Amino acid sequence: MVRQRKNSNRTREIFEERFKKGVKLLLELSSKGVPIAVEGIKDITALRGMGLTGPIHSLAGHNIVSLADELADSDQLLILFDFDRRGEQLSKQLTHQLQGRGVHLLLKERSQLRHAFCWYSRVIEGLRSP
Repeated sequence: MVRQRKNSNRTREIFEERFKKGVKLLLELSSKGVPIAVEGIKDITALRGMGLTGPIHSLAGHNIVSLADELADSDQLLILFDFDRRGEQLSKQLTHQLQGRGVHLLLKERSQLRHAFCWYSRVIEGLRSP
């Protein structure tokens, strides 16, 4: 039983390290001014609570097309919708809308953040330091 506890503690340490790397990546992107698209106002609150100061745009009050219109002038964009089924569908829809508009989507970074955060919370508003 002690052996399982050691493995369990080590696994938690690994996940916490991934989480910290994810937060660091978000902070770097935000400090560079990369806009981030999220689903709702609570997502913005959670990201601001993590120290992000750059532009964050919310789908709340928009539909996918109007949000894409708002973001079309961006050079780069991180789509940080939730990691659940609905969030993935919305992410694909926004990606489809922005593909022909010259916006460089940070898809690799989204994948890295999903890997870093998904074990802890599938929704962005649930992100807090573990």
